[in-house]
Parts: sequence; structure tokens; C-alpha cells
Amino acid sequence: MDYLRSVASRLHAAGHGQRGPLIDEAARWLGVSKPTLYDRLRAVGWSSGRKLRTDKGDSRVTEAEVMAVAGILRASQRQTGKELLPVGDAIDMALANGLLAERVSSETMLRLMRRHDCHPRQLARPSPHVNMRSNHPNHVWELDASVCVLYYLRNGRVGVMDERKFNVRKPVDLAKVSNQRVMRYACTDHYTGNVLSRYYNVAGEDQATLFEFMMWAMSADNGHVMHGVPWMLVWDAGSANMSHAIGALLTALMIRHWTHVPGNPRAKGQVEGVHNIIERKFEGVLTFARINSVEQLNAEMDQWLRAFNGTAIHSRHKHTRDGLWQTIRQEQLRLCPPVELCQVLMHSKPVSRVVKGNLTVQFTPKGYQPAVYSVEAVPNVRVGESVTVAVNPYRAPSIFIIGEAEDGSTRYVECEPIATDNAGFFVNAPAFGESYASKPDTDVDTARKDLNEATYGERDTLDAIAARNKGRLAFDGKIDPFKHIHEKAAAAPSHILRRGTDMDVPDPVHVDLKPLTHVQALFELRARLGRAVDPAEAALVREWYPDGIAESDIDALALRITDPAPTTRPRLSVVS
Repeated sequence: MDYLRSVASRLHAAGHGQRGPLIDEAARWLGVSKPTLYDRLRAVGWSSGRKLRTDKGDSRVTEAEVMAVAGILRASQRQTGKELLPVGDAIDMALANGLLAERVSSETMLRLMRRHDCHPRQLARPSPHVNMRSNHPNHVWELDASVCVLYYLRNGRVGVMDERKFNVRKPVDLAKVSNQRVMRYACTDHYTGNVLSRYYNVAGEDQATLFEFMMWAMSADNGHVMHGVPWMLVWDAGSANMSHAIGALLTALMIRHWTHVPGNPRAKGQVEGVHNIIERKFEGVLTFARINSVEQLNAEMDQWLRAFNGTAIHSRHKHTRDGLWQTIRQEQLRLCPPVELCQVLMHSKPVSRVVKGNLTVQFTPKGYQPAVYSVEAVPNVRVGESVTVAVNPYRAPSIFIIGEAEDGSTRYVECEPIATDNAGFFVNAPAFGESYASKPDTDVDTARKDLNEATYGERDTLDAIAARNKGRLAFDGKIDPFKHIHEKAAAAPSHILRRGTDMDVPDPVHVDLKPLTHVQALFELRARLGRAVDPAEAALVREWYPDGIAESDIDALALRITDPAPTTRPRLSVVS
């Protein structure tokens, strides 16, 4: 800073034409560029004193033209974020297709994109995220499965994977233990941070293991404080999670399940953090113990969970996890039905029923008599249309009318039989979760949606990606991506064909052919001349070629016979 102040004072005292050498010397001594040096000098209070141009910041390129070039760049970008089309080529494409009035440099276009919040790096930044909250214990569970750092040995023991041997760069070693891996399933209550986890000796995530873990976690006999059926489940789009059987079970248990967008693990960041805690605090000590079975591993995990949930103070709510979970009220705690019933629910699908003219449907729950249910309280219900009906596993023979809410979530409306004492008493299903309120769009978010709409006709990014994956052309195919290339090719100058020198390449294979006899040569000459060869010509052939004649010389011989006198060219002489 002292050096910069001294440079600034010297610049103030310098006369006309003397500032340039001082700037060059200072930039060279500090090892920075001139613009960087000017920025540092302005930070210490130096100013050149020059007036700004009155048109600084103005540009002849309109915002629509900038957005068009930005749209071309975004359309050419891969879904991984890699930029393919250079800015200069995007400018050429826009110019050739009439989206840009005049050519500008890439630097100017990038500067204008940044000004209009559509620079590629600005568009690549994540949108602002929202910190979600849950209302009570068991309101929201987050569930996830991960490959443990252990694997099941053939001798019946559990070993620790050496990262130097078992990694993605050594697929052969990973394949050796593909059927011996230990999967760790974990779920956490979002409200309290309570954790439940279990180990399974399976090669990967599957439907049966997920069902077994969910039944264990929701059971009141799991040996832990946390239990019951959650009102909402947040997880990723794994194959087991998206299976029809698991979906039917969750629908029957009235669990609203929400799958986050692929590539956004932050949506279930709490359970991701739980995996990290288990790896460090529990699995980090396994190298000092001999584990003989997965059952022993789960027994040790149960002890660790009791200690962790019961004694560790949570940084957010300043209580133990078990202590806060026990504040759950009776109406918030839904006890899990028996495993046998859940197995039936997992393999049963909701049925469709037609709404009659008196706004009723008929349904026969399994194990009960046929009953009539009023659907008058169901929103948007219409006579003659179908509704989806499923039995309420908590309050049979009550049923659920399953539909879609305005926010796109699954809506349950509970209906009781009219024949009961409570005939005509209809209540809506409990709210599984509040609507997801996003933060207001920033200028970059608005620009991103505008580009999506201009490029693919879809404002939402996921819809634009889906349209692109389905093969929809950017800008509805109105842009000819090769037009500027064809124009450049047509404008390219033509060239004169240059003379060259024939290469004298020796024939690597030389074949000596047997010459034709005089009789054979005369027959070939007859075919060439179209007439018989007279005796005088035959005598000349024998004289010229006493040892026979090569077949390749027949044409030259025919010409020589027809014009035996050699053609002489006139000679030029220098006169005076």
C-alpha cells in the first residue's frame, strides 16, 4: 500500500506524457496488469482526473439481441454444464439468422450478457434455496441408503474396504465384492434430528430390503424412542423407492412421499449429514474391532444410536434428539399397522369407482360388508366421473378418495360409510405438508426462465430439459445453424489450380513379359490398322524388331508404319 501511495503521488506530480512510463514500471514491479494496477491505485485514492465519456455504458446491441445470443449458447450447452459453442460462433449464427443486426466482439457480447443477467456463468449458478421446516415429530422423515465402507467376507466376517484397492478406478476389485457389500439404510426425523439406521448384506438397493427397513423403523418394537408412521417421506429417485409396490404401500399408509430433483442432494441434506456422522463416529472405530456378522454390527449400531440420540445435544434446538421427539402428541403419532397387513397393502392397488347421481360411490373393503360412501365433500368431484378409492388401513372400513391437489401433491379425503351412526360426516384427509414456497425469482432466475421459454417454449428448466431430451429443436427449428457457414464458404475466394511436377516413382515390381513373335505382331498390327499388312511392311517389322516386339510397342509400331518418314521440326536461327 505504501508503494501504491508513492506511485500515486508521483503520478499526480508527473507532467504531460510522463505517466505512461511510471505506470509501466509500477505494473512490471508488482507483476500485475495495467487494469489491475489502476484498480489498486483507485483503492488508495488516486484518480486520473479524466472525464468519463458521455456515452459510457451505452450499446447499439439491444437486449433482445443479447438474449438471442445467450439463448443460442444455452441451447448448445450440455446438461453437465459444459459449454460447447464458442461465443464468436454463437454471434455468427445469430448474425446469419437475422437475430443480430451487426457484429460485435465476443468480449463486448459477454459484457452485455453480464449486464442483462444472462452470462453463461451467471446462468450456471444455483438458484437461492429455502430452508424448510417441519411442524412436529414424525411430520417429515428423510430416508437414504448408502454403500458402507465394510463388505461381507466369505469367511463370515465383516472387513473394512481399503480405498486404495476398492475404488472406481479399479472396477475389477469392486466387482469381486459386488455381492458381498454391506448397505447402510438410515432415516432421520427432520423436526428432532433423531436417527435410525440398519445394516444389510445386499449387493444394492432393492424393494425387499427397503420394506424391511421401513417396517423396522416404524415399528414400536424397534428398541428406540423414535417410531410410528411419518406423515411425509423425502428421498431420492432410486429404483426401489419408485417401485409400484412401495408406492402402493405409502399411498395406503397415507404417507406423502416426495422425490427431490436428481443431482440435488441438498434437498435431503439432513440424512446425507447423518451418513457422514455414522461413518465418522461409528464406522471409524470398526478398524479396532472384529466384527463376525451383520447381526453383531447391527447390535453395536443399536447401542450407538441409543447413546447418540439420548445424550448428544442438537445444535439447532439445544435438546437431545430423544428428548425433543417425546414431545409428540397423540394425534401426531400414527402407529404402524402389522407387517402382515402392510405386505397386503404393498401388493394391492387403489381401485376406480364411478360417482353416482347422488354423489356416492360403492366400495367393499376387504373383510367388511359392501358400503355406500358419500363423496360430496371431495373437491372437484363430478357425477359420472371416476374417483380413486383405497381403504384406510388405520380406520377401516373408512376409505380414502385419492386425488391431486392444486399444488400437484397427492390429496387424501377420508370418507366413512353412510350406514354408520356418523352418516354424512365427511372430513378431509390431514395435511401431509405445506406448500413449497420458493424465494422470489432473482433477475438471473427470470432471465433463465425467459431463455427457456424463448428457446424451447417452456419456462421451467426441467420442462425445457425434457423438451430437449424429446428432440424438440431450439427456437422451433427457425434457426439454420449452418447458414453462416454456407455464407462464409460462398464468400471464400476461388483459387487458381497450380501446376505441379509429376513424381517419378519407380515401380517396385518389374515383370518381364515375353515379346510377341513376328507372326503374332502382324496379327496385332492387322487389328490396329484395320487392313492386311503388305509384304514390304512385314519386312520392315522384321528389320526393326529382329528379336520380337513387346506388346506395349504395338501402337507405336502401327503409327510408324502409317507414317514412316520422321517429322522434322523447323529450326529457328538468329538473323543479324
